Amino acid sequence: MVSKTNWKAWVVLGAAVALFATSGGILMASNMGFKINTALQNGFIAPGPKGDNWRAIPWVSPNTTYTAMCNTFAAAGATKANVTIAQINASTGAATSANCAVGSATAIDPTRGVRVRITGGVAPASPTNIVLVGSSNESASFPILQGGFVAPGPKGDNWLGIPYHTTWTKAQDICTSYGFVLATGVTVARIDAASGAATSFTCGLTANNFNLVIGEAIRIRKTTAGNPAALLPPHF
Repeated sequence: MVSKTNWKAWVVLGAAVALFATSGGILMASNMGFKINTALQNGFIAPGPKGDNWRAIPWVSPNTTYTAMCNTFAAAGATKANVTIAQINASTGAATSANCAVGSATAIDPTRGVRVRITGGVAPASPTNIVLVGSSNESASFPILQGGFVAPGPKGDNWLGIPYHTTWTKAQDICTSYGFVLATGVTVARIDAASGAATSFTCGLTANNFNLVIGEAIRIRKTTAGNPAALLPPHF
């Protein structure tokens, strides 16, 4: 089962992190590297969302294209035909998808969530985890969000790949950074790949203010009109 542990309990590897004492406090260098062994749910059966592993990858990583990420799975012993990778265009709802047996030179946008579907149920041909490595990109922003969500989606499903060194810890932190309140009609959600169930938090309320999980993408739906501007994510 995919872990629901708070992201602060995960190991973040500082490949070349330096701390400097300054008159104003502590300064952390931006050249931070990451390595994470993230859990996956295999045995996907259409149509989902059970078995939909929504993952965040480091914003600078070897997984620059669908083929490159497929090769990461293959290097870990996965059968390529068992793995399908996709990203969703929130403005249209269309998925850019590639089965790893074929691959694709299409670039992966690391600021957006990546959906991994794994058929079969026997590891390592159908993996239950993957090791992701990379580093941060301090100049990159989240994409402009698509507003005006109408159920059931996926048009208007904004899947964000949360940076591993974010200062966000809770769903509410995302609402605060964007300035979302109850009147803006925004929900922040995570999907449990083992069950397909969504845990959803409504900006401006208090119930279901869930912990963010490092390596896991989150979904933002905004039912009111207007597309919030790109946001530079807060981070250490």
